[in-house]
Amino acid sequence: MSYKMVWLRLRKDMGALIGLFLVIVTIFVAIFAPFLAPHDPGTQSLAERRARPSKEHLFGQDIYGRDMLSRIIYGSRTTLIAGVLCVLMSGIIGSFLGLCAGYYKGSISTIIMRTMDLMMSFPVFLLAILIVSVLGPGLVNAVVAVAITTIPSYARVVRSSALTLKNTQYVEAARAMGASNLAIMYDHILPNSAASIIVMSTTGVASAIISTAALGFIGLGAQPPTAEWGLMLNEGRSFITSDPHLCMIPGLAIVLLVLGFNLSGDGLRDALDPRLK
Repeated sequence: MSYKMVWLRLRKDMGALIGLFLVIVTIFVAIFAPFLAPHDPGTQSLAERRARPSKEHLFGQDIYGRDMLSRIIYGSRTTLIAGVLCVLMSGIIGSFLGLCAGYYKGSISTIIMRTMDLMMSFPVFLLAILIVSVLGPGLVNAVVAVAITTIPSYARVVRSSALTLKNTQYVEAARAMGASNLAIMYDHILPNSAASIIVMSTTGVASAIISTAALGFIGLGAQPPTAEWGLMLNEGRSFITSDPHLCMIPGLAIVLLVLGFNLSGDGLRDALDPRLK
């Protein structure tokens, strides 16, 4: 299916267009954060701690008197980068393992998939907490932990595609012409699995954002004074009744961005499905 056809089908899906709009706006804000932020996100004003929204500070100020709007804007960078890095790491490693497990038979496939099954036997977030506890708190370690926990999902999807595609006529023809196993996997099987990987990666960014924000919320992810939405939720949770804006604003930012990626992923799934007209 051509890119033009995918776009024509995608543009008819209002939910997907709304999701793309939310994602594009967030990316724009993240790229131009230094120009859009009205204040330095790290500048403190202890005399104005937990100040309510005003003309000068549209989203109010946090527990250290820092401008909430500026921290939300800069936090979009941290949140997006963390989510995308998680998907890149897990997608590359998981796809490679899935290709090997689906194309090769015997002990290679058995070892890979039993390892994936073992990892999937643990609740994803608890496994991420365990990994971060071993590596130590921090945003980089949180990204690594979340990426590790999502590797099995990509491995299973790509393995399923590889099992189906390795017996197709064009793969048999390539094998008869002397193509190596590596060439067949990367020239024929992987490109034909791309649609599933793209859709899974889009929704995977949303899951990774939630997981990294959750780790930041419990103190295992981004550390102060980093502007990160999960950490901002943690800093404001003690004042949720007296100063609800400290939690509501970063929470709403997470919800909108995750909604954007989920709607985009659903739209891509429908647009890339040849069975749907």
